[in-house]
Amino acid sequence: MQIIPFANLRRSQREATTISVTLVVPSEGSKVDHEAYTIDISVQGVRVRTALELFPGEQVGVVTKGEFPHVSPTAMVWIPTRVVWVRGESGLWSIAGLEFLQTLPT
Repeated sequence: MQIIPFANLRRSQREATTISVTLVVPSEGSKVDHEAYTIDISVQGVRVRTALELFPGEQVGVVTKGEFPHVSPTAMVWIPTRVVWVRGESGLWSIAGLEFLQTLPT
């Protein structure tokens, strides 16, 4: 039997990168910002580390500050995402997989 590495089953290549982003939960209104850091990114989504309690299926806005791949370096962009999965980590942090709900702006 042939064993296929898990990484080959992904829809797109992931790029490891640590970028400071802001997460905004629409149900809280746009006045509450939550700090997060990317772990990796692909054209379909982003994996983040955050202290914000997230739940699968929840919609979250990712606000970039110009360091985000495929986004103009001078732009501050709000990208709508959906939480696909969440895993706890030691302490207050958790890791979450966020799926982009629209194509990234260029």
